[in-house]
Amino acid sequence: MTRETVDPELVVRAWGHSERASARAGVVVRALETDEELEAARYVWDTTWPGQPGGTEITQHLLRTLLHTGAYVSGAYVGDDIIGACLGLVARAEDDDGGWHTHLHSHVAAALPGRADRGLGTALKVHQRAWALDRGYDRIEWTFDPLVRRNARLNLVKLGGTAVRYYENFYGDMLDGINVGDASDRFILRWDLASERVETALEGSALPPSRDELIALGAQQALSVDGDGVPVVHDVDSPVRLVALPEDIVAVRGSDLARAKQWRQAVRAAVAPVVDAGGRVVSLTAEGDYVVEVGS
Repeated sequence: MTRETVDPELVVRAWGHSERASARAGVVVRALETDEELEAARYVWDTTWPGQPGGTEITQHLLRTLLHTGAYVSGAYVGDDIIGACLGLVARAEDDDGGWHTHLHSHVAAALPGRADRGLGTALKVHQRAWALDRGYDRIEWTFDPLVRRNARLNLVKLGGTAVRYYENFYGDMLDGINVGDASDRFILRWDLASERVETALEGSALPPSRDELIALGAQQALSVDGDGVPVVHDVDSPVRLVALPEDIVAVRGSDLARAKQWRQAVRAAVAPVVDAGGRVVSLTAEGDYVVEVGS
């Protein structure tokens, strides 16, 4: 897709979605350009993922280079104060048919501590979608931790994305305050910007299914939780599978790292082989289970 082939009405609708999402979150999201703005974005990322003293998530000069070569950098503001920031890179990835697809890869999106539960993540992503469509991109991809339920709900339900790849320990050992001590398994989330699925999700009309509803239709529970809170993997053969998730894996890591690692191994065992064989994670139930469709 190029700028010339993007439906102009789709772009107008996308900017409308962005304006409404920002208004709901009580922020103004805008693209960043000046050194002062980029420094403010770096402050958001380094505060969200605190690393080694004096370290940084991304250096100022690299950020300037990325912006010069077509990257997307945005900030979410309340008045003059930045409270969230997002970075997307121009990328290419191999499609299922073996061809190469140019898209935007969303590398980081973050909100300052205490600012996340207000629709800010949605506002940042929906602005990024409008910006990308305005420049001829029809897809954005990014990684997310399969164990983080709130991100899964945002990505799969609110935004209408689909998890299409599973990578074990994608980033290697991570030393920030959120991920330290655990493997960095990641999904690749594909967001097909011009799809009806995404438009429906952004209109708020894509409600998450219930667990019982899907089981009544033939889905099977591939991962459940026993009475002691231990994840249990089941041998199932249905084309639609449900995979339970911890309510808050970050809290579990902080209180019981061994239990967090149990969750990592269980979700990996229940999901990775299906996705690797062409399956897709398409939604999250109202109770917090992945809805995994087996590939044909």
